[in-house]
Amino acid sequence: MKFIEFDVEKCDECFKCLRVCPTKAIAFTKNRRHIIDDLCIKCGLCQLQCPHGALTIKLDLQYVKNAILAGKRVVASIAPSFAGAFKMQETGQMASALRTLGFFKVEETARGAEIISELYETRISESKLDNIITSCCPSSNDLIQRYYPEVLPYVIPVVSPMLAHGFDLKTRYGDDIVVVFIGPCLAKKAEAVEIEDSIDAVITFKELENWFSEMHITLDACEPISFDTPTTRRGKSYPLGGSLWKKDLKTRINPQYQYMHVDGIENCRTFLDSLSKGELKGYCVELNICTNSCINGPDMPTESGNVYKRRDRLEHYVVQSPETVAYLPVTTESNCFNRTFKAKDVSNLAVNEHQIAEVLIEMGKYTEKDQLNCGACGYASCYEKAVAIVKGHSSIDMCLDRLRHKAESLQAIIFDNSPNAICILDSERRIQEVNPAFNEIFNASKIKLTYWPIAAFIDDPIFDQITENQHHRMSKKIYVPEVERTFFSNVVSIQGGNILVGIFTDITDAEHSKEELERVKRETMITCQAVIEKQMRVAQEIASLLGETTADTKVGLNKLKQLVLINGGE
Repeated sequence: MKFIEFDVEKCDECFKCLRVCPTKAIAFTKNRRHIIDDLCIKCGLCQLQCPHGALTIKLDLQYVKNAILAGKRVVASIAPSFAGAFKMQETGQMASALRTLGFFKVEETARGAEIISELYETRISESKLDNIITSCCPSSNDLIQRYYPEVLPYVIPVVSPMLAHGFDLKTRYGDDIVVVFIGPCLAKKAEAVEIEDSIDAVITFKELENWFSEMHITLDACEPISFDTPTTRRGKSYPLGGSLWKKDLKTRINPQYQYMHVDGIENCRTFLDSLSKGELKGYCVELNICTNSCINGPDMPTESGNVYKRRDRLEHYVVQSPETVAYLPVTTESNCFNRTFKAKDVSNLAVNEHQIAEVLIEMGKYTEKDQLNCGACGYASCYEKAVAIVKGHSSIDMCLDRLRHKAESLQAIIFDNSPNAICILDSERRIQEVNPAFNEIFNASKIKLTYWPIAAFIDDPIFDQITENQHHRMSKKIYVPEVERTFFSNVVSIQGGNILVGIFTDITDAEHSKEELERVKRETMITCQAVIEKQMRVAQEIASLLGETTADTKVGLNKLKQLVLINGGE
């Protein structure tokens, strides 16, 4: 199931998301942008870095609203990082605000964290493994399951604090309740779906912020109330990272382990690389994918401030909390808190060096010196980029260096300086690029034409006909009344019709000259015809006159002839 989707209309191909993605689980091709789900560890860094909001996460908010409206008993489990994420005078105002939204019970996930801490202590004290890795962070668990399966035996086989609290809530309030986790983490959404019967829905802090705004709830204006179950200082400290271990744990629990806290994706990968190679031994490690741990989760409220301000507020809250509380009973021996971590399949299409070399050459990378490894495309090296292209995760044209060379090439010069109007369209007849001549003729207002339908400027069936008839090229003369010009148009189909290139030659002046010549010819023919007809009339009149004179002469001569014959006979 995909938890992140692209809004193609908002994506401007800046590649910021791909650059921060630790597993390169984002595919950018000519006609599609999507998350490669079996490579994704749900860390949320891509969404955090996207400046245009083109990445959207799986939303459960409407489900939660509907459950409340239906009168179901909806219980909130809110991550203790809320104390640093939201601005309020007292943390009890959050409990009050959630009650106002319609939640039946409101508790902190810190209770689940305390349950897990107790389980950790038992597991660590009994462990004889070379190393131990905590299982609190679902994103780090996913990273290990997909990319470091060899270290899976080191992962403590218990659920996360969120899941532990979900099971605990259903034990206390009944299986018919709807448990909603609220926190800053995207990976929790995937974890809640993967492990059933604990968490029914997950909403993020940013979603909660929007819900408060929609309902006109201001935290500072809420009357503070207590959460339904008290929690300990240790449980509330989890979002700060490194709070699982005290200085005396080395001797109190198991002296064979040295405790370590590792946060940030690169630090986690570096540590796991060493662990998988057998370079480290005797460590009990808390892993957090987010730098600065959960207090720096990817979906914090808009007005939460920077990470240090959030940390300061949370630390102040933790210090004021009791070290121990009178807990409601919980059975930590319950099997529901156990979890088995297994290796997950990763899309790893086979590629060979010959394929990679061919792509590098096509990219213009003939030697290692040509490989700039600039990272602008989102990949650390040109070689990694070539591998992604072979796998179908990237496009060869999405290389800044290649585009730069292309832009400087003779082809680009011709494109930019051609007197013909040229447009490049996608398969849906939307404009992808135009040259200056096209703008000069059709775009007097100089607006950005990208993604505009070509029909808005040239409404002619030639674009549909070339695809419907599966022609490679079509040519015809067209008249565009909006600009009062006549063009000889050539439309070329590329990549099986996915790209159309239109070249429009302005023949308006030539057409006018042709029309003028035709007009002169017509007028000359009319004049010639009139002269001919007039001459014919004159000729006919002359002929008629000549005919009458000849007849009279013939008559006269015949009379004379008769007279001569008569007189001669006498």
